[in-house]
Amino acid sequence: MRHFEENRPLPSSAKCTRCRQRAVIALPSHHANFCEACFVFFFRRAVLRAMKKFPLKAQDPILVAVSGGKDSLTVWSVLQDLGYSTKGIHLNLGIPSFSEASHEAIAAFARQRQLPWTSYTLKDLIGYSIEEIRQKTRRPICSVCGMIKRRLLNRMALQEGYRIIATGHNLDDEAGRLLGNLVRNRREYIDKHYPYLPSAHPRLPEKIKPLYRVSAHEIRTYCRVEGIQYVEGACPLSRGATSHMFKEALNMLERKMPGTKRDFLFAYIEARSAPKPVDDFGTCDRCGEPCYGTRCSVCTLLERLQNPPRKQS
Repeated sequence: MRHFEENRPLPSSAKCTRCRQRAVIALPSHHANFCEACFVFFFRRAVLRAMKKFPLKAQDPILVAVSGGKDSLTVWSVLQDLGYSTKGIHLNLGIPSFSEASHEAIAAFARQRQLPWTSYTLKDLIGYSIEEIRQKTRRPICSVCGMIKRRLLNRMALQEGYRIIATGHNLDDEAGRLLGNLVRNRREYIDKHYPYLPSAHPRLPEKIKPLYRVSAHEIRTYCRVEGIQYVEGACPLSRGATSHMFKEALNMLERKMPGTKRDFLFAYIEARSAPKPVDDFGTCDRCGEPCYGTRCSVCTLLERLQNPPRKQS
């Protein structure tokens, strides 16, 4: 995916929008240029502005879902810098080479900043790695992986004693997902599209997306300025994911009309309020976790993996 903002050169005469010193970072979508110090101020203020939209208290501890990529390490870093009490939680998916590199990146980040974190292994939790699941199911692996991570993060948060989970979803992610759901008229997802998801059950934590106001380009720039070393590149199993296509469509519009992604996403969010908790959960008859109906999606998947349909001769 092309990162079209990153290579825009700035003349030596360019001035920082905030302090009027020499600017080295261009943000066309904001019609602004920044020096590095003022960019960090701008970035943290954007995250703080997002946090004010969530009904949280300053002393509420936050569990940060970390993958080793730029987004999750950045949200962990910024929340800590803003004074929040945080702990990292990592789910090792068992992707050859990629998962090892992700674990090492998180360990180095946490060690450098003396931050606590816990790692769980998908294989230990459900008996299969994501690679083994991919080989055994015909469903698109990205949707399966997303479902598993959401479900298991809920369980891990409660096990760790946390009621709030922060994820690294950024402006590009949220705008692309919104566009995809609108194009396909997925009302059940459109109605829940918001950077804050309240707890709808005693065993379900609240979810927040502190980076929804900043773009992937701005996050890469923040990592460079702050010296955050992360695993580069997308997950090797995500090739061909339709979400990438919707992001590319928005990037094309952004190249012609800077600020399009922000206007598209923010107009939708500002026109609505946070979704209300729904109280229609049942209990999974296999694992006891909350679910719609009587069997949760993880247990349904495990049942299919353990009892594959017989091939017709």
